[in-house]
Formats: sequence, structure tokens, C-alpha cells
Amino acid sequence: MISKLSTGGATGYFVEYAGEAIRNMNMEERMTVCNLSIEMGARGGMIAPDETTFAYLKNREFAPKGEEWNKKLAYWKTLYSDQDAVFDKEYTFDASEISPMITYGTNPGMGMGIDQTIPTLEQVDEAGRISFEKALNYMGFRPGEKLLGKPIDYVFLGSCTNGRIEDFRTFAQFVKGKKKADNVVAWLVPGSRKVEKQIHDEGLHEILMEAGFELRQPGCSACLAMNDDKVPAGKYAVSTSNRNFEGRQGPGARTILAGPLVAAAAAVTGKITDPREFLS
Repeated sequence: MISKLSTGGATGYFVEYAGEAIRNMNMEERMTVCNLSIEMGARGGMIAPDETTFAYLKNREFAPKGEEWNKKLAYWKTLYSDQDAVFDKEYTFDASEISPMITYGTNPGMGMGIDQTIPTLEQVDEAGRISFEKALNYMGFRPGEKLLGKPIDYVFLGSCTNGRIEDFRTFAQFVKGKKKADNVVAWLVPGSRKVEKQIHDEGLHEILMEAGFELRQPGCSACLAMNDDKVPAGKYAVSTSNRNFEGRQGPGARTILAGPLVAAAAAVTGKITDPREFLS
């Protein structure tokens, strides 16, 4: 969506996400979508609560209990947009046409399907050509280039965007029975102590260790080049974080944003790889 609307396409708005694809997402996937709203300038993002929401909340430590739960549930069920609600802008996307996404530039709006090619100069609005050329020069890419098969150096799984237990389940399931590529440095960073505990409780750490990966301490880590988690200048990092500005992951670091499956595929192949090749 950001690649279509740009990083300023929702400035000043609050975004509501709806539709079959959204309803079929689990809560953590929905959190990722809402988390990224600010990356297109929005004040925030929301998804109307439904049975998936209620099941996620029920019996959690700080969730209401007993009769208080029933009262809250009745209220939460009223929190949806009316059928005749009028929005300032509406956009429709066909989820069946969306490939796994990656970025090629230096903002989250410079994104494309993993099987697509970087736009040519002629395909870019004249007003944006200078920044487009600057971004490609920084990344070491060319207009019209395809990034499938591009060697990478680092993989980062984590951040507030993709550091939840579901992300680690996805990553672990993909790398199970495989091995980390020798040319890749991988940083797998849980988003919290709770996620770290879940990883161990579910035995995911054993799957990851057998595949050549290790967990790092929970936190922000390479998302913003915190502490020693910096990508060296000129090196490529496939990152599940939300920002890919110049120097975001270290001075001169080249960040390619992607989801956990794409990151996992890159980690075991050592290059940008369409994960669907392994899932068919």
C-alpha cells in the first residue's frame, strides 16, 4: 500500500483497514499492518475488532475477567464503522495480486513485488526523479534492474514491526531442516522478554540453532543501528523493520525491507529469493 500511496499519501489521516484479506489475518499480522500506517504519514491505523480480536484478548493477564469481560465485550462489538460511513478517501487492493514485497530505495514507499523490476527513470514522475536517482545511487542499484538473486550480507528479524512470536514461528518453520548461508550474518531479535520466553517455551530456539542461527537480546537492535548491531557501509541487509533511510542501520548501510518469509529465504540462500519457490 505504501508503494502505491507513497510515504506521504496518508498524511493527516487516520487509516481504517478492512476487507477479506484483513479479516483472515491473525492479530499479530494486523498489528504489523497498523504499525506501518505512520510510514505513509498517517496519524494511526485501526482494524475493527472481531472474534479474532476477542479470542486474542480473552484470559490475558490484563484483560477484564468475569462479568467485567462481558461488559467490555459488548462495548467492543460496537466499535466498527457504520455501513453508510463516508470516508475522505477510499482505496481498494486485490490481495491475490500482491507478491512478497521488498524495497529498492531509501524510503518505505520505494517498494515492489519481489519478482518485479525497479522502475525506469521514465516511469518516475519528473518531480521525484532526483530523489529516485539519489536513492538508487546510494543502494547501488540501477533503474529497470531485477533484484531476485542479488547477494546479501545481513538479515535482521525483529523490531516493533516484525519482532512478535508469530514472526519467529514463520521464520523458524521456513528454516527448519535448512542451514544459514555462510555469507550471511543473521540477527534474530525478539521484540520483548515475553516473546523471547515464548520462543524457548515452544522450542523454536532449538530449530533456529540447528539451522545455524542464534537469538540476540530483546530490543530495537539493528532497526536503528543500536549498540553494536550496525550494518557496515556498502553491505546489504534484508530487514523486517519499518524504515530504510540512508544510514538507518549504520553509516552507508544498504537496507532492503521485507517480511519474515523473504528474510528467511535470504538467510538460507544468501541472496534475495522468492520464498514461494520453497512453499509450492
